[in-house]
Amino acid sequence: MKAKSRETPDNKESFSKQVKSEVAGLIVKKPEDKKSLAAGIIMPGTRIKGEAEELLMKCREALSDNTGKVALDPGNGGRLFLRGAFLSCGYITDPKDAYRIELRPVNPEAKDVITGILFGLDIAYKETKRDDVYIVYIRSGDGVSDFLGVIGASTARLQFESLRTEREVYSDINRAVNCDSGNTGRQADAAVRRGELIDKLMKSPEAEKLPKSLYEAAIVHQENPGASIAELGKMMNPPIGKSGMNHRLTRLLEIAESL
Repeated sequence: MKAKSRETPDNKESFSKQVKSEVAGLIVKKPEDKKSLAAGIIMPGTRIKGEAEELLMKCREALSDNTGKVALDPGNGGRLFLRGAFLSCGYITDPKDAYRIELRPVNPEAKDVITGILFGLDIAYKETKRDDVYIVYIRSGDGVSDFLGVIGASTARLQFESLRTEREVYSDINRAVNCDSGNTGRQADAAVRRGELIDKLMKSPEAEKLPKSLYEAAIVHQENPGASIAELGKMMNPPIGKSGMNHRLTRLLEIAESL
């Protein structure tokens, strides 16, 4: 009997290959943009193959010019870097199964650049390490959708949102059917606890040390204790998505719990 081959992210998720094919086909004209894209492909230190290898060949002329720095800010340069990193060391699960994007660089400097750009774009992420590989992952629907938009995968993003909507409709129906007062009570308790921790933080000396983005998020939360995370995000100036607001609140709770 023939043994089944072990499934890996790239041979399991055809959606991941679809996303890579789409972004690899996007035209990049400016030499500085090609440098940012190529840096994203090369810097993770993983084996370069497939679309990533072909795209790197197209950037060869820009790479031969050693003048100027590679743009890695959260603007266009950072977005192109993430596109290149996704091509060389990333994958996305099929949204029918789960919401998850992973980037697996070997180079710690690449990991730091990736997380820095994601933070600057207000895309919530988590990170871990397995053996010699760093794993930066996004597992919220909003975060995955935002990431697809950032790297230019417009068609895949539309498909993702369509599948996401269908999945969440069924999920909402199931939650409504199975909802009970115990769940409602737990959610209310969690909201109260969150409010208590943020109030504690804002009354402490640490409040003055908070970055502007976190301080403003804390103020909005204090002024609107009954609002949902999505509603709080819309109240920010400028407004941010649910994923970004949740990321800021999570960071505030971590700081408060450490006091």
